[in-house]
Amino acid sequence: MRNYIWASPQYVLIIALSTLVLMGCSRHKPSKVTGNTLDSITHISDPSVRIVALDKYIKTSPGNANLYMLKSKAYNETGSLDSAIKYADKAINKDTTQTAWYFYMSDLFMEKPAIKSAIMILERLAVSQPTNKDAYLKIAEIQIKSGHFDESLKNLQTALKLDRNSAEANFWMGYYYREKKENDKAIIGYEKAIELKPDYEEAYVILGVLFSAKKDPKALDYYNSAIRLNPHDTAAIYDKGKYYQDIDSFDRAIDAYQKILGMDPNNRDANYGIAYCLYELKKYDDALGFFSKVILKNPYDAAAHYGKSLCYKAMGASDKARKELNISDGLYARDKQ
Repeated sequence: MRNYIWASPQYVLIIALSTLVLMGCSRHKPSKVTGNTLDSITHISDPSVRIVALDKYIKTSPGNANLYMLKSKAYNETGSLDSAIKYADKAINKDTTQTAWYFYMSDLFMEKPAIKSAIMILERLAVSQPTNKDAYLKIAEIQIKSGHFDESLKNLQTALKLDRNSAEANFWMGYYYREKKENDKAIIGYEKAIELKPDYEEAYVILGVLFSAKKDPKALDYYNSAIRLNPHDTAAIYDKGKYYQDIDSFDRAIDAYQKILGMDPNNRDANYGIAYCLYELKKYDDALGFFSKVILKNPYDAAAHYGKSLCYKAMGASDKARKELNISDGLYARDKQ
């Protein structure tokens, strides 16, 4: 005769509840990879350590494209461009929809530089996303910067066809025509860019340069707009000073250059510009001081030595003038070798 253990209803209920609790704990237990969650891995400051941790994580989730991109960026931090490119490519092949990754990979190629590869990855994007204006625009930018102007025009035109009101596309169209020495067309592109993007500082500066070449006072309006946007833009302030210098308004030119020296006392172009203007104003002693300041920073500055020779000649100090002229001639001859 067998013995049976009869379980009470209360006992069955306790066992069932205990099982559910244990199952619930198991479901909500966070997954770990050698003690690290993915979030904690991304916060590892040392990229080499982060790469090792990501390798272990990838073994558990080999289909996760984001892991390969994180690894690419870690390699990029270490300066290993080839490995960064390798894992960016793996990420894109696993997830072709991440638009930003194509631009990132293109930038990696440009760092090498590998211009053709940088363009090719963006062309892959343009094929998969034919209405992506930024892909065509980036290709055109690379082509312009690498001197392939004729190839860039088609991509610029495509970008503008997709978005006529793109400030960047109009800016680069202006850039294209400027490089082709078609300045009137360049001005149209840059003016359209600032119409669409009123804080486009670089476009204002370039417009200033283009109008300065014609000695058109409209240049000052553009320089002033750029400086209002960025009061510390020494390049824009210098260009404004150079405009005044070129129209023989030397005192105003000096004022502009002095503003640069207030931010950067050793700025070569500002010191040289002041020296030049003082020479034109026949203030030879003062001019010598600024030419000497340039030479103190760079003893091989041929133009500054030549400027000193002109000052000494004007002052009747022929021996000193000849000495500086000889130094200048020697430096110019060395630079031509």
